Amino acid sequence: MIRPADNEPEWLEFYHQHIAPFWAESVEHIYLDAADGLRLFYAYHKVSETAPLLVISTGRIEAAIKYQEVIWELAQQGISCAVIDHRGQGLSGRMTENSHQGHVARFRDFIDDFSVFMNDIDERFPKASRYALGHSMGGAILSWACCEQDFQFKHLFLTAPMMGIRTAGIPAAIARAIAGAGRWLNETISPEKPWYFLGMKDYIAIPFAENVLTHSEQRYQVFREAYENEPRVKLGGPTFAWLHEALTTCKQLQSMGHQLKVTATLFNAGADVVVSEKAQRRFAAGAGTRVEFRAIEGAKHELMMESDRYRQPIMEAVLTRLKSSVAQ
Repeated sequence: MIRPADNEPEWLEFYHQHIAPFWAESVEHIYLDAADGLRLFYAYHKVSETAPLLVISTGRIEAAIKYQEVIWELAQQGISCAVIDHRGQGLSGRMTENSHQGHVARFRDFIDDFSVFMNDIDERFPKASRYALGHSMGGAILSWACCEQDFQFKHLFLTAPMMGIRTAGIPAAIARAIAGAGRWLNETISPEKPWYFLGMKDYIAIPFAENVLTHSEQRYQVFREAYENEPRVKLGGPTFAWLHEALTTCKQLQSMGHQLKVTATLFNAGADVVVSEKAQRRFAAGAGTRVEFRAIEGAKHELMMESDRYRQPIMEAVLTRLKSSVAQ
């Protein structure tokens, strides 16, 4: 089945005629309990018991429904896929009364949740050779988890991983101190009600012309449509606690590359204004030959939602490596 290019008018019709129905009819939805009892959601499609599997760790504000095209595309090539909604976003449980707040009390909880997720994957995909892709925040979670544990992944694909956050010219140490001070004040005055970080607010559908995530207008449109059709996944800005945890994690993660227990390909988005290339290079340098650093020149942050010219080299790298498992 030939899919039109994303800059062709037929792409959107193809999406609604083939990809969206595949998600509705062929993708399973699973709920798990985290160690603290919070509900975790993930979606998966199994091609067969022995088909290779790609596990996806999503970025901040993302949800499994945003990866419908990726799951469909992998299935056409005989590859299974499972995508987790991290705590505090997607269809997973929230830790705040306001479901739009991007919040986590400890970044460590993301790592622990990932282990719970992988325990369930062990049971559902016992015979599959497994690989993993982590995007942005999901790349940080995946990288940290794979520095601590061996999940038997054959290879990782890190797309614009959050090894450092771009802080509008403010030094990372100062940004971390501001977030930490705001968090302390919040937890002192109103410990049961997390506060948004300065200037942050509830979900807003930003017009395509103002977005900093992708050049692909049609992929951006279906992403926004999916969130309108499933308003439970809508997420706004981060809280003081989330940002403080994220900045602290990034600082630690940059020096952890040498602990990585699996090989990886790190895809840098050349026009990224969300996460730091310098931080990604620090992590990759620490990992030595275990991490291949590949820059996708001109690409914006959302590499898996980008225009074909930027996205295709990544999909080709993923498919080439996973399909090699089919031939073995």
